[in-house]
Amino acid sequence: MYTPRGSDSLSIPLTAHHLRFSCRAVQPILWHPFKGSALRGAFVGVLRRTFCPEWRAGETDPIHVQLCPVCQLLAAPNDEETPGDVRRPYAIRPPLDEDLRYELGREFSFTITLFGESLLYLPYLVLTAGGMGATGIGRKGADGQRGRFTVERIDSLNPLTGESVALLGTGEQMVQAVSAPVTHAQVLAASQEGAELLTASQNRLTLHFLTPTRLTQDEHKLEKPQPFQVMKAAVLRAADLSAQYGGGRPTVEGRPLHLKTDIYPHADRVQVVADEIRWWDVSGYSGRLEREQRLGGFVGWVVYWAVDWRPLLPWLLWASQTQMGKNVVKGSGIVGLGVGDWRLGIGE
Repeated sequence: MYTPRGSDSLSIPLTAHHLRFSCRAVQPILWHPFKGSALRGAFVGVLRRTFCPEWRAGETDPIHVQLCPVCQLLAAPNDEETPGDVRRPYAIRPPLDEDLRYELGREFSFTITLFGESLLYLPYLVLTAGGMGATGIGRKGADGQRGRFTVERIDSLNPLTGESVALLGTGEQMVQAVSAPVTHAQVLAASQEGAELLTASQNRLTLHFLTPTRLTQDEHKLEKPQPFQVMKAAVLRAADLSAQYGGGRPTVEGRPLHLKTDIYPHADRVQVVADEIRWWDVSGYSGRLEREQRLGGFVGWVVYWAVDWRPLLPWLLWASQTQMGKNVVKGSGIVGLGVGDWRLGIGE
């Protein structure tokens, strides 16, 4: 049985708030095969047009950026003293079905995840989601209009505990500023459960890559989920989010996390048992870059084996909550874990 070595054995002072927007199409919606890019484009467009008076200027005044919630949410912070990669404070989880057309009345949902103290942006997200539905989303139809929808309900979901809190109930007008946050204590508890199941399952852990996951090594894309690079990416994402939006950088037994001694030796020992991986070559448009952007990544599943999953499992559980790799703000990098009948992040 896995028992964490006290609360200071691994500390990742981070929270994640999964906000699910339940919607209904009021005009047919036409999608591209990957829905995340359209969601993010509509999300950013409405946010800027509605709440940021300087968004057309190209270069905004630093004082404005410090005061403007839209710039804080959308623009990656410029902090040369922050180690690791700079992360944005949110991620998007689009609908995962393969339907390219939602007919009138079709119910669907998408999730926006906020990290750390970013729940302060909740009022802007609620108004923005309504604006996205009113202005339309997806490809233009024969009438030159994009499909429209209404937001009927907003819930805060915690996949680790099963808790669900209604922020906006069906037919209600008042939004409740409450949440069911994912915390590190919950991740450790889930890690204990997962470690026990892994021991009984020959230490075989399945990772499901539900949307294109794009990882790089030395600036080159990886065609397959190589174990070491997957573990490294999971650790760095959670560590960077914790440092930039949480309570500081992770610690192990009260000291700063050290990748070369705390992570790499264990990641080096992970082996691939089986996989069914393919490359999904999709693209989207980047307003910031003003050009098409490649969003392709690997999807499918892989079974890993390790002698001892305990040092790595909390990080992979965090990856199932934060997503991983590039373009998570466009819905990429959604990862689910599976051990026998135990599932996390699959079918949410």
